[in-house]
Amino acid sequence: MALFGRSKKPVTVEPPRPDPAQLAPPPAPGPHGTRTVEGQRDWICSMLEPLMPFGMRLLDAAGLSLCENLTADGDLPALPEAACDGYAVISVDVRDVDPGTGVVLTVAADVHEEASAVPVLVGHPMPPGADAVVPLDAAVVDSGRLLVDHSVDAGDNVRQVGSDVADGAVIAAPGTMLDERLLGLIGGAGFDKVLCRPRPRVVVLSLREGGPTSQAFEVAARQHRDAASFMVASAARADGAQVWRENSDAQDADSVAEAVTDQLIRADLLITVGGVERGADGLLAEALDGLGPIDFSTVALHPGPDQGFGLIGADRVPVLMLGSDPASAYTGYVAFGGPMIRVLMGAGAGGVAARVRLDAPVSGSSGFCEYIPAWVTIGPEGPHALPMTERLGDLGVIARCNGLLVLDEGVSSARHGDHLDCLVLGPR
Repeated sequence: MALFGRSKKPVTVEPPRPDPAQLAPPPAPGPHGTRTVEGQRDWICSMLEPLMPFGMRLLDAAGLSLCENLTADGDLPALPEAACDGYAVISVDVRDVDPGTGVVLTVAADVHEEASAVPVLVGHPMPPGADAVVPLDAAVVDSGRLLVDHSVDAGDNVRQVGSDVADGAVIAAPGTMLDERLLGLIGGAGFDKVLCRPRPRVVVLSLREGGPTSQAFEVAARQHRDAASFMVASAARADGAQVWRENSDAQDADSVAEAVTDQLIRADLLITVGGVERGADGLLAEALDGLGPIDFSTVALHPGPDQGFGLIGADRVPVLMLGSDPASAYTGYVAFGGPMIRVLMGAGAGGVAARVRLDAPVSGSSGFCEYIPAWVTIGPEGPHALPMTERLGDLGVIARCNGLLVLDEGVSSARHGDHLDCLVLGPR
């Protein structure tokens, strides 16, 4: 078997475009004077390149983006198979059965014997000549005799040749995300390796700038930032990245720069938590000055309007700079970090969103894209969401919600029964 499966045509992978020396022109401000969430996301993602693919075993490829065209090199199944446990029969023997009297067949090893039936297991090839299966739960067997009390037609309970995938058919196209079901089909078709983009290596670096020096404040500040960085790191791992979380107590620009550059060798994406609140006048901005082009801006996102982005180091590693407040860091990650990881993996920047019906009214801040925590359930009429009235800034609210309602910029409220987009966060 070829290294990357049995693709009949050679696979070509386009080399990445050179990294820009500077950042792309920033997005224009929205109608309220700040950058829109969508504009900021698209701007950041336009400067990222998907990671280069390589061949990997099927299990390692779970959840990754396929980078080749997989074409079936033969029918699957290659022979007719039993679709259930039971008895393989020749349909002409049981085609017109009188339910009152039934038909008696002899249980044998070969269906070519007169009026015979052969025991078969689901997934096993059909005996030559047999073209139907009497299910085990419908079979009555006594002393080597099978009583069939209903008609059975040709093809009943049989998987036909090529019913899963026909010879020459495309099993999966480039850009397909490989889940466990598709990998089962690929493995069944005879592939043991595929060409995929790897999991992005993401370093989440928790930073703390100077402030009040009381011991109580120091403890509270560290716990606060740890909540944010652990949440961001866990979210990145859930999005498919390989993640390391580090923290730094550096209090001067040189030490912060050293903490950042130490991580670049193993990072496809660096996410800093803390240090953006003062923007271009802060310690983080001073530390990154000279490492590559960086940008600090106010985005119409609530919570989390303070955002930073840059391309730093010799390899122009993208760095996303988030605030230290847990809610701000989390919404910043959801809005920008998750899409960045998906782009690096070769998928689209869009997240998992659903249109949900509100079970209660909501209101937000005019001029901001408001992320509102909610509990999402599926009812007879589709998904609906109960907004949580507490502030998203409370860690308990973040822990309990399983969705974020999106109240777009310029929309200040929505009524009970209205429909909104909701970012699905996963089961709770």
